[in-house]
Amino acid sequence: MFELQHITSRIRKFLQRSFRLSFGDYDMYSIWSFCPMSNWNRVKAMLQSCSLCRAESFPIVFWLVVVFSLCGATFNCYELLQVWSCPCEKLAVWRQRHFYVLDHWALRKARLLSSGTIMIAWLMLIYGIIAISPPAMSPWILLTSFVLSVEWFMWSFEVITGRLPISLQTLLSLVLHVFFLGMVCCVKSVFEVALGEHFEHSLRII
Repeated sequence: MFELQHITSRIRKFLQRSFRLSFGDYDMYSIWSFCPMSNWNRVKAMLQSCSLCRAESFPIVFWLVVVFSLCGATFNCYELLQVWSCPCEKLAVWRQRHFYVLDHWALRKARLLSSGTIMIAWLMLIYGIIAISPPAMSPWILLTSFVLSVEWFMWSFEVITGRLPISLQTLLSLVLHVFFLGMVCCVKSVFEVALGEHFEHSLRII
């Protein structure tokens, strides 16, 4: 039984004789040299070259992340205080939902727990931005990625099953959340590179 190398060498000779191909033409493209990681790195580099995470646009991305992080932490703090101080008030969410299993008090406890967890993640994100600490930014990224994945799945399921009409406002809100998540990941990746090359002094706010 021939080895794969012998088979490819015979195919190569046959193609050269039939189509008069040179060695350079054959080596330029090949169906046998397949490396998933190298191909993924090429695709990743191509996507990064088309993104906003570039040197010329990074200041805009960075300060947008700073402003949105402060706004997000402020809004979440207000929401947490409102749920804590007004136990009998009706809970409001950014997307319409109906809960048929949990009662009001169980929903309030779950809301307090989730708001407190998200508040900690926001504070860690702000600390990570100020102190240039990528590990401090990771909890917010992981939590937001999980929440957005669940939100996209639930919204898509409700739209497909006909329970919910397609709302441009909801779709735009989900897309903007994904866009902001991408900007935070961009800042985190730049911080990691700067720390590795000891250029973090050019990224410090204070």
